Amino acid sequence: MADAETQIPGQATGGRSISSLDGLRAVSIALVLLAHSYGTRGFPAWIPEYLTNHGQLGVQIFFVISGFLITTLLLREMAETGRVSLGLFYARRTLRIVPPCYLFLAVMGVMAWLGIFWIPLKDFLFDITYTVNYGSNGWMTGHLWSLSVEEQFYLVWPITMKLAGQRRALWIAGTLAIVAPLVLLIVYFLNPPLSYRVRPYFPLIADPIAAGCFLAYILSWLRSQPIYRLFAARAGDIVIPIIFLLDFGRDHPRIHYALTETALNLCICYAIVRYTEFPRGFVGRLLNRPVPSFVGRLSYSLYLWQQVFVNPYLAGVVQAFPINLAATFGCALASYYLVEKPLSGIRKRLQPRFHNVRARSEANEGLNPLRAG
Repeated sequence: MADAETQIPGQATGGRSISSLDGLRAVSIALVLLAHSYGTRGFPAWIPEYLTNHGQLGVQIFFVISGFLITTLLLREMAETGRVSLGLFYARRTLRIVPPCYLFLAVMGVMAWLGIFWIPLKDFLFDITYTVNYGSNGWMTGHLWSLSVEEQFYLVWPITMKLAGQRRALWIAGTLAIVAPLVLLIVYFLNPPLSYRVRPYFPLIADPIAAGCFLAYILSWLRSQPIYRLFAARAGDIVIPIIFLLDFGRDHPRIHYALTETALNLCICYAIVRYTEFPRGFVGRLLNRPVPSFVGRLSYSLYLWQQVFVNPYLAGVVQAFPINLAATFGCALASYYLVEKPLSGIRKRLQPRFHNVRARSEANEGLNPLRAG
C-alpha cells in the first residue's frame, strides 16, 4: 500500500510528475476506507454492502500502480546511467516506508502496554520484519500484510531486473501475472481453505504488481502501435464500470482465479495508461484536482492509521462514523507532515544523477525492452 515517488527524475526541470497517479491512489484508499467503514457505528444503514465491498480492489489498484511506477523509475535509471544503484534504491525505499510504519507501530505498542487494546507480541514480530502476509495478525496491525508484500517486491524486483536483463525481466513479470492466479485456482480445487490461507504469500499475490511491471516495460512500444489511439477514445472511460463489475468475481473464487483476477489487472493497467497518458478528459481532470491529488499523497499514512479508527469491532466514540474518518485524517496528516515530508528532501538527494539531454533522449528509446538488445 505504500507508494513510490511520483516524480520521474532526471528531467531538466528537476522532476516531472506522472499525471493522475496520485488521484488513482486517492480512489484506492477511498475504496479501502469505505469497505472498512461498513459496519462501524453510525455508518449509514441505507448504503448496501455490495456498494462498499471493494476494499480488496483498492489494494489491487495500489499494487498495480506500485509495480508500474517502481519499474518505470528503475528502467529510466538503467537507461540513463547504464546501471541501477541498489544501495540508493533501498535507501530511498527504507526512508519512504519504514519511519511512518514504525511510528504507527510504536504508538500501537504504547497503547497495548497501557491496556487500551491487546496486540500479541508475535504480531509485532511479524510487523517489524514485514512478514505479516505469512503470519496471522489481528485487526489492529493485520492490514500491514499489504506493506509486507510491497517490501518483499522492493527487495527482489530490482535485483531481478539487474541480473536478468530487460527482456528476461519482462517475461518474468508477464509469466507471474498470468500464472499466480492459476496456481491459486489449482490450490482452491485441491483445498479451498488452504487457498485463502496462502493467498497473501508473495509469489501468489504478486500478479497485480507483476502486471504493473509488465506495463512499464511495454509502454514505450505501446505508444508506437495503432491500438494506442484507443486509450484516448472517449469510450475508454467504460473501463471504470467494467472494473467494478469484474470485482464482484471475488465472490466466486473459481471464476475469479480463472478469469476476473487477470481481467482486473488488465483493466487497471488500461486505466493507468488512459489517465496518465491522456489526462485531459473529465475523469483525468478530476483525478488531477488538488483534493484527490493531496489525498493520494496522503494515502500511505491514511492506510496505516485507518485500521485503528475505521474499526467495526470497537464501539468507542472515535470508532463512530464519521468521527473515525476525521480521526484517521488527523493522524495521517500528523504522520505526513512530521515524518514523511521532512524525509522527502533526503530521499530526493538520494536520487540517481542524470547529466545531459542527449542521454535523456536516448533513454526514452532504451525504456523499450522490445528494441533493446
